[in-house]
Amino acid sequence: MVKGEPVEFAIPERLNLGAWFLDINLESGRGDRTALLYGESRCSYSDLWRLTNRMGNVLKRLGVEPENRVLLILEDSPEWVAAWLGTLKLGAVGTHAYTYLTPQDYGHLLALVRPKVVVVDGVTLERLREAARASRRPPAFLVAGDTVPALGKREYSLAAMLESAGEDLEAEPTHRDDIAFWNFSGGTTGSPKGVPHLHRDGVVCAEVFDRVFRYTAEDVVVRVPKLFFHYARDLGLLFPLRHGASIVLSRGKSSAAQVLSLIARHRPTVLITVPTMMRAMIQAPERERADLGCVRYCASSGEPLSAQLHREWVEAFGVEVTNRYGSAESGMGMLDNRPGVAVPGSSGTVTPSVEIRLVDAGGRDVPAGEPGTLLARCAAAGRGYVREHERSAQVFLGNGWVNTGDLFRQDARGYFWYLGRADEMVKVSGIWVSPLEVEQGLAACPGVGECAVLAVQDEDGLVKLRAFVAPAATEPVRADLAASIRRACRERLAPHKVPGTIEIVDELPRTGPGKIDRRALRERVALQRHAPAPVRCGPAAQA
Repeated sequence: MVKGEPVEFAIPERLNLGAWFLDINLESGRGDRTALLYGESRCSYSDLWRLTNRMGNVLKRLGVEPENRVLLILEDSPEWVAAWLGTLKLGAVGTHAYTYLTPQDYGHLLALVRPKVVVVDGVTLERLREAARASRRPPAFLVAGDTVPALGKREYSLAAMLESAGEDLEAEPTHRDDIAFWNFSGGTTGSPKGVPHLHRDGVVCAEVFDRVFRYTAEDVVVRVPKLFFHYARDLGLLFPLRHGASIVLSRGKSSAAQVLSLIARHRPTVLITVPTMMRAMIQAPERERADLGCVRYCASSGEPLSAQLHREWVEAFGVEVTNRYGSAESGMGMLDNRPGVAVPGSSGTVTPSVEIRLVDAGGRDVPAGEPGTLLARCAAAGRGYVREHERSAQVFLGNGWVNTGDLFRQDARGYFWYLGRADEMVKVSGIWVSPLEVEQGLAACPGVGECAVLAVQDEDGLVKLRAFVAPAATEPVRADLAASIRRACRERLAPHKVPGTIEIVDELPRTGPGKIDRRALRERVALQRHAPAPVRCGPAAQA
């Protein structure tokens, strides 16, 4: 067992996270400081406090009471922030989802969350309407945006309701052990699973992160992942809000051009990013590059950050990136690379207050340096998945312990190295292979933007590796790209690790939280296997 350094702080019995994250700024005299930067607009902490209180009063008018759930499915905006904080101040439970899911996905979420109110905008309204038609408990829709379409039954204009809403809202005196919000564990397969967290969990996460990196009121924060992703919501919004920092918000899907433009305009001191966007920024034309000399802290999470990508990032922008590892279940980062001592390719060392074990299939601690499944004990850990009793018993082991299902090894310096999912290790030609290791080898090949590797059975029942590769943005489309990548693979990987098939695709499918959707890739393989003619993904070439 490995323990992070202890962290001591008090958690009051009466605790409301909405007030805890926001109201401290007015109490500390920071009301006039900038809280949010959104397009051409600036929102001070006093402005955000008033908007949050008005939002809370709007939700109350729609019948939201303590313990009711509110679902946010709208683009990043001051209204998103105020809806989240206002929900918590009411003592209600905050939940959120990605803005580009299908009506079927939203139907699943409505059935799982059973929200009293869903806050939407023009981007999501029609798909939510379609999803709600099959709902046994249709929620009220609160529609954000200056221009809203004709509204139907139980649909309300947020802008109109805010105009008449009062600015006084007393925070509900919630108990520290009341449920405050849900995280969603989307993973790479299956439907998202809800993980309820308590008000105390939010304080634990923020206080522990302060020991890894501490925001100041002078910080300006740019996020790549959107607010529906709990990593971005916490590190890129709530934690800096607590310290009076300024947060940049932007609409639409993140792109390299957009992120680089935001950096050039706002000169952030903190950048919250993901490896996919790091690769895209590196591949952006030189004329679009922004100077990142303003950044004092850059964090990456959500998917593995390879040593090669880490080094390329530092060479391209001259800014250290700190890879970290956490989960919706734990509620916080369990492993962190600290600023100044980040080791490329590693997930870092144990986060303060966290306990880690690496175990074998029998639950026994593995010898030092050997791979094992990571178990973590965190004070912010959830207690289970909503309406997933059997799966909860496999993951939430009691007394704060969470079985992550991820394989790691720890080196002599105490750094942990991610090896892939424990249930994804496969035997190829009689030898155990990690698809992640193959992906990292592929990613180093010229012309590869991003990739995913699956183990699939051929007609003889033999396991073969199949790679899906999205070309680099700067790579011209050419017929021999797959063959070129295969030749480069043979120089970097052992023969049994070279994918049997390399398929070039326009882009890789993503889950709601932005991870590569391996289930969708497996479904694509199944379609290709049974289709009367080859099914190609964009201008595909196979080798």
